[in-house]
Amino acid sequence: MGLPANPVKRTAYRFVTSFFASISTILLSIYQATLEFEIEGEDNLRLLKARGKNYVAAVWHTFVDAAVFCLHHRNLCIYSDHPRTPEYERSWTHFFREIGLKTIRALGFDVLDASLGKQSAGIINFIKKIQSGSPALVAPDGPHGPIYEAKPGVLYMARKAGSCVLPIGVGFSRRIVGPNWDDFNLPLPFSRVAIVIGEPFEPTGEMTEEELKKQALVLEGMLDKLCFRANEILFGASGAPSAAEPGKASA
Repeated sequence: MGLPANPVKRTAYRFVTSFFASISTILLSIYQATLEFEIEGEDNLRLLKARGKNYVAAVWHTFVDAAVFCLHHRNLCIYSDHPRTPEYERSWTHFFREIGLKTIRALGFDVLDASLGKQSAGIINFIKKIQSGSPALVAPDGPHGPIYEAKPGVLYMARKAGSCVLPIGVGFSRRIVGPNWDDFNLPLPFSRVAIVIGEPFEPTGEMTEEELKKQALVLEGMLDKLCFRANEILFGASGAPSAAEPGKASA
């Protein structure tokens, strides 16, 4: 189901994916309107703006899709890629990915589609995008996990771009959990959503693999604490999740 070579079919493909993306955008906007957001830590964003410092927002993969509803007005850039195989290009997954990317753009995000070129060039272009002043949204434990384990990549990109990492914790009063490796979470309609924006974390020292891993552990702890805080806002201290699984508290 990739982009057809025939110009007529290619035009039809683009029209169909754009049509479904428009429907999806409308439905998601209605859904978002039912959610009640409680945001803590906005001062951290204001301080970054006052300093003229750009940032890479870090959210656990479990919540990254839901975070889109709260952060869509921040002009964030999202990195997207997919397997470069003929089988994938012809699959329905690729078709739905196109609809998803168009929907995300319609919601106000800038999407860097790394699949349009070499994978190495995609990372470089993403870093350049951040360097140019565009804030970004990244899941430190993505794209394939392990869940709630921060990888050094987000720190490397932030350091190379001269930016900082802005950790963000998320919690829902009511939710559905998907079957994927990341326990994909979405808040149910008319739920409360807590967003906790942490203090900026600036990668320091040498960018060796060992040093980046150490700092990734620090970032991991920050994200866990922010998720705990998000659940405390929603449920009180007794509703906080366990330290091992920060995203698994429920009402």
